[in-house]
Amino acid sequence: MERTTISDEYQDIIYASAGNELLGKIDVEEKVMGRIHGISSRKRSFSLRMMNKTTAIASMLALFLLISVTAYAASEYIQIRNSEGVVKVQHVAPNESAGVASYDKYAQQADTFAKPGELIAYLMNNKAGAEGMATELQFKYKEQRIGVYSDFLKEIKRTEAPMLPAMASGYAFKYGVIYPNYPTTDADKKSSRYQETLQDLTAQVNKEKGSHNIFMKAIPWSEPGWISAIYSKNNAFISISATIMHGGKVFVEQEPENQADKIVVAGTEVVYNKVVKKEVSYDYLNWYNEKQDAYYTLTSYGDKILTKEQFLQVAGELLK
Repeated sequence: MERTTISDEYQDIIYASAGNELLGKIDVEEKVMGRIHGISSRKRSFSLRMMNKTTAIASMLALFLLISVTAYAASEYIQIRNSEGVVKVQHVAPNESAGVASYDKYAQQADTFAKPGELIAYLMNNKAGAEGMATELQFKYKEQRIGVYSDFLKEIKRTEAPMLPAMASGYAFKYGVIYPNYPTTDADKKSSRYQETLQDLTAQVNKEKGSHNIFMKAIPWSEPGWISAIYSKNNAFISISATIMHGGKVFVEQEPENQADKIVVAGTEVVYNKVVKKEVSYDYLNWYNEKQDAYYTLTSYGDKILTKEQFLQVAGELLK
């Protein structure tokens, strides 16, 4: 089964992490990340909603392959290829029929159970339904903001996540977040850790004789799935995030109001996006880092928004 990452998780993280200083971020970054509609990769099964509730949606790759190109001519869709000519980033027509999250109430229970920074494996016992006890683990990570850059750097090194700087074009580091890559591939399910966790939670279900609907356990993790850092200058903010693709391909919804152009910065193709709507307008940048196999997003919000030239300047500093 192909591995898929669904954009709802990005949206959920924005809601979960929003503080008074980040209200502008919800207006911009939630919309931006919502366009990153999925990642599918080499024969992997992946359950993640980027960044807060867990969901399992199957066969999204097939869904993308069936997308009708009615909004644009094929030649107008942006693609980014790696050095071998393989398409790694593909802009596609909007699709409103994307899967809806399931088991949200269980993910919320797991979030309540978890400590910040913990990855929770949980097993559902739907005794009132026809499906009965689940036979595969679900996962939920509780976000941990790291407000000291030296601590963030230690976590980057521990997980081998892409490096993000301490300063970004004069903006100071505010906090960073690293999310795990959920252990749901076919290989993961055969691992001793997965099987031991599944057996442990199954035993708890049997012991409790169905008196609970969810059984949970914190498990160690070290492989990153997503990293982000927020930088501030007074009441202006920059957000830099990277989705680690693990050999996959990212699909980005290219809606009619999104004017997307490819520009070469420091030898790398970046996509400058200008979105103009009646209610709001905003700009952002995306690019693919082949060495890291990561897809980057750069946004700006607050009382001072980066100009196109400033966006490209920040991207150039990061790419160098």
